Amino acid sequence: MADNLMMASDDTGSAEQLQAEPLWLMPADFREPIAERLIETGSRWAGIASFVVALGAIGLWLMG
Repeated sequence: MADNLMMASDDTGSAEQLQAEPLWLMPADFREPIAERLIETGSRWAGIASFVVALGAIGLWLMG
């Protein structure tokens, strides 16, 4: 239990460290590299497109 408390206190950091690195204020998306964000965006749109195509295929099958 004491080890967990020590780890938690070490992770908090000091006020000087937080002021020196303001990235902790930014959302996680802006801390990631641009290439990774583009891949995630492309993957998201591909998933949405495949879902729409699957709904259309089911609709055609039901009207069939």
